[in-house]
Amino acid sequence: MVWERRLLLDAETQVSDSATRRISLPRRGALSGFELRTRITNGATAGEEHIVDAIDRVEVVADGSHVLFSLEGVELLRWAWYGLKRFPPQTWNEGVSAVQELVLPVLFGRFLADPDFYLDLAQYRDVELRIQYSPTIAATSFATGTTQFHIPYWVDDSGSPPGGRLGFLRTTQVKAFTSAAAGEEVTELSRLYRYMDMMVYAREAAIADGVDVTEVELRVDDKRYVPYTGLWDDIQAENEHMLGVDPTVKMMALRANAATIDLLTGRVLEGKVAARFTYIAATDFPMFTIGSAAGDRITLAGQLVEGSGTWAAVALDTTRRTLDVEARGLGIGSAVVIPFALNGKPELALDAPSMARLQLALTQGGAGAAVKVSTRELVPA
Repeated sequence: MVWERRLLLDAETQVSDSATRRISLPRRGALSGFELRTRITNGATAGEEHIVDAIDRVEVVADGSHVLFSLEGVELLRWAWYGLKRFPPQTWNEGVSAVQELVLPVLFGRFLADPDFYLDLAQYRDVELRIQYSPTIAATSFATGTTQFHIPYWVDDSGSPPGGRLGFLRTTQVKAFTSAAAGEEVTELSRLYRYMDMMVYAREAAIADGVDVTEVELRVDDKRYVPYTGLWDDIQAENEHMLGVDPTVKMMALRANAATIDLLTGRVLEGKVAARFTYIAATDFPMFTIGSAAGDRITLAGQLVEGSGTWAAVALDTTRRTLDVEARGLGIGSAVVIPFALNGKPELALDAPSMARLQLALTQGGAGAAVKVSTRELVPA
């Protein structure tokens, strides 16, 4: 099998600031996956919106209505974090007119160039990639007319795909809702295919992970059998230390005193801020720290220290400064993964077709979180 790297889109700038870009995929070949590289230029003052918020949904649809892949941008980022074991490649830079970039993989196998799991394009009349996007256009967000997509993909269209193909992995959102102050939210799960893993995303600004959704439980046949249960915090910690997930996020900010930044870590367990500044004798200089943290939202404390011989006066720094910011949370920020097929072994996948009923129960502890449930199913050849 020979995988070739080709370009689906080559740094294409979009004509609209809010639309759905539709791209037809090849009609034949074994498709392993592609990378969605999104680039957007910051506004004239700063770029205070993370690029993932501009990606509303990414879908791969066959024959007009057969959904092969469908996730919102915030979910796709967390699945990438899970698969890569670290925050996806990005340029998170809030500088004036800086070009921000985020790379999100869309895979139909366990990994790129998986010889056992891939999408056989010849099984469909047509397959279409759909990217729904809507960046905020403002002086402190993104500049109009600058959204760009660059999409390399990996395919084998030699005409002789290897025997023994096991199928492909179908990743889709199955439910989205807003959390309530209490009670359970139960999701009825499909039992058409076996499950490799599941993800629950739950985020509310300035609220720590594990507050709005406190517990996750998988139930079989009306709770006759419970194959997985755990507190949100326990699962996040397990995702980190058993699956090797790095919970660190880094960025370059352009902010002043009292500004807030959402760092996407779910919660800030530790962090640091350092101003980029050339220190000169007898010149006032800035000092920035994390004044407080609520969930993954930090509030900056910036002071301008007098640089004269008195070293006495300190004033709040109202000037936007270039800051290097780093924070560590726990596991995947704002998400937990239930991994059935550990180490990518398909024989360990959850055998949903053999069950009479399959439910995911989420215990709620706070109102206002955006909650999304997504699954990765093993679709047989």
